[in-house]
Amino acid sequence: MLPFYIRFASVLVACALFGCKGEQRHAAPAPSSSSIAPAPSAATAPSAVPASPSFDEAGARNFVERWVNTQNEHDFSAYSALYATRFSGTKRVGSYSKRFDRSAWLRDRQPMFRDGVVVRATELQLSGTAGAVRAVFTQDFVAPGFHDTGQKELFLVVQANGLAIAREEMLVSHLADAAPVAESAVLAFHRDGAVVQTGFSGTSSGEPRLIPRTKGAPYEAVLPVVPAVLSASTRAWLGRSITAYAKDGATCQGTVTRFEVRVEAEPHFGMAQAWAGEDGAAKATPAQIAREIWNIAREDERFVVAVLDHECRGIWAVTHAASFTPATAPTAPLRAAALNAFKALPAYRELQARFARESANSKQAWETVDGELNVVELRSDPESALLVVGARGGVGCGGFGGNLSAIWKVSGAGVRATFALRGVFKDSSDLLKVHGAVDQNADGTLELLAGPDVFANEISVLRLGASGFEKIVLFSTSFWDCGC
Repeated sequence: MLPFYIRFASVLVACALFGCKGEQRHAAPAPSSSSIAPAPSAATAPSAVPASPSFDEAGARNFVERWVNTQNEHDFSAYSALYATRFSGTKRVGSYSKRFDRSAWLRDRQPMFRDGVVVRATELQLSGTAGAVRAVFTQDFVAPGFHDTGQKELFLVVQANGLAIAREEMLVSHLADAAPVAESAVLAFHRDGAVVQTGFSGTSSGEPRLIPRTKGAPYEAVLPVVPAVLSASTRAWLGRSITAYAKDGATCQGTVTRFEVRVEAEPHFGMAQAWAGEDGAAKATPAQIAREIWNIAREDERFVVAVLDHECRGIWAVTHAASFTPATAPTAPLRAAALNAFKALPAYRELQARFARESANSKQAWETVDGELNVVELRSDPESALLVVGARGGVGCGGFGGNLSAIWKVSGAGVRATFALRGVFKDSSDLLKVHGAVDQNADGTLELLAGPDVFANEISVLRLGASGFEKIVLFSTSFWDCGC
């Protein structure tokens, strides 16, 4: 005899496919003499049982896709309409399981229709008849703080208005850790959210819109995106708390509620003139400008922003509030010592020699011609500090142009202060300006916050590595114009 659980499963399958009218099946009444059909003769008896009509595979596949989409689009009304009046469902999470009727199932599911919940169905297998279809697939369910995957089964029956779900069961549930979110990440903050993904190759419905801009500011196009098309690590930012930092260290905390894909670009002047109608054509509408920016942008120029639940002001963002050390002007003796150390660098002397050759000017320092010099101190310890010197010089278009920055750790004070070089940056796109630093691990290790610079609005963090401070560019404007 077959084991009980196999016989029980067979009964459930039969109920889903053909309908169950009660706990017991009663024998059919004997037919009356008038209803007895004559036995078929040998000539008329069928030689085999006729095949059942095949089911609509394309319609069933579309139905499962619609079922997935209603969850990812958080449309509970459309989701509910997919379930048959007579329905039973089995919820399984790990080793826990519970059965529901239709009303209890929908009550249990409704709280899950919120941001952060993403459902995926893969490896779909379909079988059935013209009246009922069995769909088995691998379901991946992700919510803030929760992630499970496993095999799911839907039994679909044909009703007057089309297919409907008569039974649903999560056959196997493998609990997994939620997608990791870096606890010590420093992110760029863009308008109203954190830049959590640079580069976007997915698809999204709708039309991009143009964000209002002030004169001289870059153009920005934005398109909302559903979490389902994003990577698991990006989706995991939903529901997370983020603290934004302004240049002066002012903080603002918010919670991620949705995502947008954006492009920020400085267009070629010819494009801007055409949009303004300067070539005699009609002036472009904001929608037309947004569409052109979106279509011209490469995938790596599109970035994903985790938008917060309220307005915040900032340039950088972290996952939790951390001690902020502002960049301040050093004392005059410390500044002078820092400049002496800066000009003693081999990279500085190389730039000075090139400046003398290209400009035929050997008397001036390269950073004093059409240039700028910035010296700041970051002190989180009375006995030591970090000194940052950044310089740029020359226009760089057909003539000399140079950039150089360096970081030292300074111990002691006055004439007894000692300098230890911690990083040199020769290829910066513009003057490196450090505004402050955060100590996320509360261990005295500072992460320096720099930018945005003038040329490409570059926002950076400088983090201490094995060989000194390393510069990590978090965000920069796409520059499509001529630099000169």
